[in-house]
Amino acid sequence: MAQTGPAPHDEPARVSWLASQIAHHSHLYYNLAEPAITDAEFDHLWDELKQIDATHPQLMKVGSDVDPGSVKVVHMFPMQSLDKATSDQEILHFVNETALGATRFLSQPKLDGSALSLEYRKGRLVRASTRGSGTRGEDVTRNARRIANVPERL
Repeated sequence: MAQTGPAPHDEPARVSWLASQIAHHSHLYYNLAEPAITDAEFDHLWDELKQIDATHPQLMKVGSDVDPGSVKVVHMFPMQSLDKATSDQEILHFVNETALGATRFLSQPKLDGSALSLEYRKGRLVRASTRGSGTRGEDVTRNARRIANVPERL
C-alpha cells in the first residue's frame, strides 16, 4: 500500500482516512473487479478501523451496491458478512456464541472472492445472484450455470 495516511495519534483523521480507504478499495474490488491492494492489506485497514472505532458505519456495510444497469434481485434472507476466524480458538468461540439459544445451526463453505445465493425450485437451479449490498444483489444465473461447483440439479 503506497499511502499510510494520518498518524495514529490523530485518531479522528485516522478514522476518516481508514473509512475512505475501505470505501475506495471496496469499490475497486466489488464494482470494477480491479483491486489495487491485496486482501491482506484490505484486512489490515479493516482491522485497524475496527480496533479504533468498532461501530463505525463503514464496518457495517457488506459488499457493495448493485450496478445501476444490472438486473437486481432482492434476497429472501439477507446475505450478511461474518468476522474472519483465523484460529481454532476463534472458530470455537464463534460456534459457542452462535449456538447459544439457536435451534438450528448452518455452516456453509465460502470460496474466496465469491458469494452467491443459489435458489432451487423442485431441485432445479432457477436463480443465482451476487451478495451485492446484502439485501439486494445482481442476477448472475447465466454465468453461475458455467461454474462446475454449482449444480444444475440437487
